[in-house]
Amino acid sequence: MQDTTVDLEFPDDDLRRAMRLLIRTGGMLGHSEHGGLHAHVSEVFALGELAEASSLSQRELGERLGLEKSTVSRLAAGLERRGWLRRERDPANRRLYRLALTPEGEDAARRVGHHSRARHAEVLAALTPAEREGLLLGLAGLARVAEEFHAPGGRHHHLGPRE
Repeated sequence: MQDTTVDLEFPDDDLRRAMRLLIRTGGMLGHSEHGGLHAHVSEVFALGELAEASSLSQRELGERLGLEKSTVSRLAAGLERRGWLRRERDPANRRLYRLALTPEGEDAARRVGHHSRARHAEVLAALTPAEREGLLLGLAGLARVAEEFHAPGGRHHHLGPRE
């Protein structure tokens, strides 16, 4: 009998293992419950960006979320179907859409935000003060480097688009 196993040698390291665990246990791979609302992580992030900015073009939302134009269009259409978003032509440039939350969308953003803050507070409270300090410092550094890697013209932009 011939051995048909394949050695993929999938790259693995401490950062990837930690990110995989956080994403999987944090319910970020699909729809999950956020303050009584079922939403996909992209919807949650879009609600947060729109609540913060009050109005964005689809291009601006895509840049903030790191998503392609077609993905943002589908995301906006889904939020619009849920009654959380309104798309209107930009009066300054009729070729563009401006995106803004509806009152229902503002309520959804508020509910998701309260739920997220409570979950984050619970998680952070379970850490020691030294762990919290180290985590927040490390995440700030990781975010800074990630921005440098993916910024146009940045030191590592040549590595290719985000995956």
